[in-house]
Amino acid sequence: MKFQRMLLVCLLALPCLAHSGEVYRWVDDFGRWVYGTEVPERHRHRAEPASAPLPRGTNACEARWHRYLASAACFDQYRVVGGGLKPEAYQRCTEVPQPEPCT
Repeated sequence: MKFQRMLLVCLLALPCLAHSGEVYRWVDDFGRWVYGTEVPERHRHRAEPASAPLPRGTNACEARWHRYLASAACFDQYRVVGGGLKPEAYQRCTEVPQPEPCT
């Protein structure tokens, strides 16, 4: 009975924990930046918080895309079936408009 109560508490806490993850960025196997809250095991050694300073040489257009992708990854945590967002997404994430393509 005690185990069942503990299991129930853990299961009830999972949705809260799932939506409180920090957003990370890493470079994938193809050399592209990826943003998300769940870093694949093989990329964990290279992952860093999305809020970390961008690499040297990042131009202004690339910086705008980094901010946009980090914002999208944050909002993705709060998506519900049907594409809507939970209200707390707007309290925890910053809306960043999609930038123009870099030339």
